[in-house]
Amino acid sequence: MDYHWQPYSTICQVCRFKYNFIGKYEMFNDHFNSFREIANLSDWNIEKRNGPSGLTTYDYQRFYSALPDDLICQLIRLYDQDFRLFKYRVDDYINRPTLLENCNQLKTL
Repeated sequence: MDYHWQPYSTICQVCRFKYNFIGKYEMFNDHFNSFREIANLSDWNIEKRNGPSGLTTYDYQRFYSALPDDLICQLIRLYDQDFRLFKYRVDDYINRPTLLENCNQLKTL
C-alpha cells in the first residue's frame, strides 16, 4: 500500500511509544501553538497555514455516496483505529446508517 494511504496508526505505532503530543492536521494552527508552549519554543514562528479544507459534512457525504457498500466497509475496517485515535466519526462522512450497522456487525465476526 502506498504510504500516503497507509493508516496513521500503523505508521506512528501508537501502542509502542508513549507520545507526549498528538496533533490533528485540521487543527494545525491551534495544535502547533500548544506544541510550541509545551516545547518552550515561543520564539519559533512559521507562516500561518491554511485552515480546514472548507468542505462540509454534506460535501463528504456526497463524495462517499458514490462508493459501493463493500468498499465503504473495507475503508471503515482499514481506518478504524485512526478514527478512534483522532476522534473522527464515520457518520460525519457516510450517511448510510443501515450500512454502518452491517459493517459493525461484520467487524465483530
